[in-house]
Amino acid sequence: MEKKINNLIIKLDTSSDKKAEVIIKRLTAFGSDAIPQLVSSANDKSFPKIRKWSLQALGAIGDKKGACPLLSALDDDRMTVRLHAVHGLKRMKYKPAELKLISLLKDSSGGIRVNTIDALIEIKSKKAENGLIKCLNDSSWYVRQHAAIACGKLNLKKAKSKLKKLASHDPRKVVREVSKTALEQIC
Repeated sequence: MEKKINNLIIKLDTSSDKKAEVIIKRLTAFGSDAIPQLVSSANDKSFPKIRKWSLQALGAIGDKKGACPLLSALDDDRMTVRLHAVHGLKRMKYKPAELKLISLLKDSSGGIRVNTIDALIEIKSKKAENGLIKCLNDSSWYVRQHAAIACGKLNLKKAKSKLKKLASHDPRKVVREVSKTALEQIC
């Protein structure tokens, strides 16, 4: 079994999202038995593609034993590593990562901020309220868009006044529309 897992992990050296997802699905069939090898490959900086997909596979397996490397990867210098760690935690729905994820709402990468917002929605974070409201002022329209969606889905009442401004004054139509929808969702 160990050899089969290693052979699949080697195949994660791909730029194809589709191919990686097929392999990740096959790895999840091994469940927690694949975790030691995935942890090792997630920590191996010499194979960046295998590393990032291993982080996603750990999240897809969903076993909390795989959470530690995902949490560590949130502090990595490489944006792609942080991004795939966020995706892994989102897939795992790992609520204890909530505070570390909230800190990524200030990341220099708009892609990290957007995906972190989506992960916070997935884990149903209530602690992220202040950070999400700050993201409604983000310079990147797509971050504002996702933050507005999050405010609606998480029923963040404190966001109402900011959402009203976005709904009528944001330069991007999509931000105005999702802000209106979010306002309708907030009870």
